[in-house]
Amino acid sequence: MKKITLLGMFAVVFFAGCVQQTQTQNLDNFAKCLTEKWAIMYGSATCPHCQKQKEMFGTSLQYINYVECTKEFARCANLKWVPTWEISSGNYLEGLQELATLAKATNCPLQ
Repeated sequence: MKKITLLGMFAVVFFAGCVQQTQTQNLDNFAKCLTEKWAIMYGSATCPHCQKQKEMFGTSLQYINYVECTKEFARCANLKWVPTWEISSGNYLEGLQELATLAKATNCPLQ
């Protein structure tokens, strides 16, 4: 009985890892699409909401056009707060955004 329980737990962990890997690949494609559509995330290393937004992308964050406002203050001077997403010239989404909201705003598929 103990072996069956242990085997079952191993299977859950193994398959959960497979699901996570697939999700990451999909987020890579989603992040690349955001970049192709010229979406830009403005944020700050000291902002907890910005950190949460970054965590939503995981390793796919590397494909996002990101502006660190503590280093590029002039690019962020007209923003009310961070995180802010510039979706198109003059079109902004302020605050922490769900991935589905970004997908809808940019027509990037979120799989």
